[in-house]
Amino acid sequence: MASISLFFSLLTCLLFSCSMAMTSGQNRTSYIRTSCSHTLYPGLCYASLSPYARRVGSNPVLLSRFAMNVTLARLKPLSVRTASLRHRAALFPSYSGNGGTPTLKDCREFISHATDLVKNSEKEVTGLEEKVGPEVMWRISNAQTWLSAALTYEETCTDEFDEGSGETGEDVEQLCKKLERVKQLTSNALALVNCLVNSQ
Repeated sequence: MASISLFFSLLTCLLFSCSMAMTSGQNRTSYIRTSCSHTLYPGLCYASLSPYARRVGSNPVLLSRFAMNVTLARLKPLSVRTASLRHRAALFPSYSGNGGTPTLKDCREFISHATDLVKNSEKEVTGLEEKVGPEVMWRISNAQTWLSAALTYEETCTDEFDEGSGETGEDVEQLCKKLERVKQLTSNALALVNCLVNSQ
């Protein structure tokens, strides 16, 4: 009987621990879901950030930093892809509609600028929890300004393609789709940085 009682005691403890772990995990993802509800693309926000729930906890600064790092992870390959398309269009004029590459050249520069701005924004809010006084709002303001500028660069890039630049083809269409996703991620990151104003 003693061994049976011990077995059920251990089983009860195990089930309780699992239940607590599940509740804790749900609480972490619930925080991200709630935070993402303040963005323009909450579904994308939650999908892209929920894998980091354990590391984020309920820290709004960490959440905004992860949002910016997710954006950077999409931006960097785009710069390489745009350079590749531009090079191919220059070698094979018939490849891109009228053979022109100005839009691809401009777009690569815009993406490069956007990447730098998002990177600077992430650095600006790093360690924000340890800052006090006016420096906190100053850093948040800088991040807001730079992310807004990054979004403008990304939008300018897609606008030039939409206006009929001459660059066409399936590869360019795929590039535009990826740019649209990056714009959404940047927008979400900016919204989460905006939320830092109320959390301080």
